[in-house]
Amino acid sequence: MTRKDSFRMKFFVGCVFLLSGCATLFGWNIHAPGILSDKFYEDIHTVPARMALYIPPHLTQFTSQDRGGTLADPQTYYIGESFAPMLLESFQQGFSEFVFMEVDPSADVLKQYDIPNIVVVDIREFHNKVTLKGQAESVVTEVWIMNNDLQVVRHLEVIETSDAQKVFAKKGGPEVNMNAAIEQNVRLTVAYLQDFLKEGQAL
Repeated sequence: MTRKDSFRMKFFVGCVFLLSGCATLFGWNIHAPGILSDKFYEDIHTVPARMALYIPPHLTQFTSQDRGGTLADPQTYYIGESFAPMLLESFQQGFSEFVFMEVDPSADVLKQYDIPNIVVVDIREFHNKVTLKGQAESVVTEVWIMNNDLQVVRHLEVIETSDAQKVFAKKGGPEVNMNAAIEQNVRLTVAYLQDFLKEGQAL
């Protein structure tokens, strides 16, 4: 091997190393837009009720490295950073009086401000499924509904996927799919809470 060939080989190896490093460090970090679609506002109407929400601080840090297949490139999905603001926006739309608890909830505070119920939402899992036909992402959350004595009156698991009701096209890409999965999840959560309140009024 000549000196020229040796230089070319080292240059090639160096380029491959740099490219692979960039893919790991900078490429394939998936961030959702973090906004609700117009369809959400068409489907979810505001109900006259006071509802409080508490989001555990660790929720915003929730990430997943589920590539969706063994042949897919390494990637990190930043679910929590988009889920939290979309959840807040969905509660603002869903209830006429919305209270966001930024500190650990206490029964004294809930009673002082006449808040009958508080909801705690946490992300449990994220699933990414990639096939030749496209991609489907799903967000699994746990929801606790508590009264103003902080007693759990309902506990549910919410699972929604990005291809539910064909809201987004397959060509949307992982960012759009993740946004759709989050929107479907918060939509179902708010709709359930509104039904829960109607049940209480009917008793």
